[in-house]
Amino acid sequence: MMSLIARASVGLFVLLIGMSGLAHACSSANCANGLAYQAYGPAQARILAVFVHGDVSSGGPADYMYRYAQSFAASRRDVAAVSLLRPGYYDRAGNRSSGSDGGRRDTFDAGSIQTLAGAIRELKAKFGAQRVIALGHSAGAGALGVIAGNSGGLLNGVVLASCPCDVPAWRASRGGGRGFSSLSPVDYLSGVPGSTSIVAVTGARDDNTRPALAQDYVARARAAGRNARVEIVGGGHGFGSVAGPSV
Repeated sequence: MMSLIARASVGLFVLLIGMSGLAHACSSANCANGLAYQAYGPAQARILAVFVHGDVSSGGPADYMYRYAQSFAASRRDVAAVSLLRPGYYDRAGNRSSGSDGGRRDTFDAGSIQTLAGAIRELKAKFGAQRVIALGHSAGAGALGVIAGNSGGLLNGVVLASCPCDVPAWRASRGGGRGFSSLSPVDYLSGVPGSTSIVAVTGARDDNTRPALAQDYVARARAAGRNARVEIVGGGHGFGSVAGPSV
């Protein structure tokens, strides 16, 4: 009986280690600043394209951006593309980024954004890139929107797909209240260089990050003299429905 209990206890421990919300070390052949990534295209390239996934709040691997990064690099010359796994996330091959996914809620806080920016800097140097463009979906877009404004011109262009660009407004639209730590891209517009191109893409039927969030963000960006435009396309919140215009 005791051995059965011991085996069950060990099994539960292993299960808990695999659950979201816990901190992990980066376990991948490719890690940048603790974040696992998949790379496509040449080892050295003039342009680096970075793809960043959303919360995947339903659970499971967060590698849905891999095929878009691969296709992007394959169809362009002198472009390397990487798809990063945000802190604590993993892919179906077992590669995992260091840190915690925060329970897959409230995930683009100052610490995780700093980690992501550090990974992008490291990858820019690794690939010898002169320019960095980045595409993020949902919370990944939120993180990149902040990085565009607080990282000294690290990003030369950014595509924000289904972006919760104003976190208080986004949470209010979903019945949420205060007590969050995620940062809002709208609060960092003043730091976005005038040379950085911003495109916000949202599905007309998106009932999570509603089109008004992208429209308001771009209106504020343009009022501040930034190079920004918005595209409201057919589709909902899932990246597949907005991928065509985004990529």
